[in-house]
Amino acid sequence: MSDMKDIIAKSLDLKILFVEDNKDARESALMVFENFFGKIDIAINGEEGLEKFKENSYDLVITDINMPKINGTKLIKEIKKIDSKINIFIFSAHNEDKYFTDVKDIDIDYYLSKPLDLEQLLEALRKVI
Repeated sequence: MSDMKDIIAKSLDLKILFVEDNKDARESALMVFENFFGKIDIAINGEEGLEKFKENSYDLVITDINMPKINGTKLIKEIKKIDSKINIFIFSAHNEDKYFTDVKDIDIDYYLSKPLDLEQLLEALRKVI
């Protein structure tokens, strides 16, 4: 339990950008994220996510892959052009190879599957904190 308390204490200082087009998935994940992160900006598609990233400074980006306007793969590539060291988690219900062909060469830190699993989130945060 102290490990979880340590992770929460450290992650509360992180400012994150959460990009998710599915309202139910977004709201469900936010209920968990609000316990871990002190500042969460939300974007409902990749285009909005990229604009917010250009206008703000973030410690972590959590993004879906399959989204309208700009998909997660293109969003990640554009974000990495701006800040190559930014921590990025993919948050997706898709685990088929076709969804990851385009991201296999992109430097991402972790893959979170939908629905969000608390242990998986803790493992991902251990990696970046």
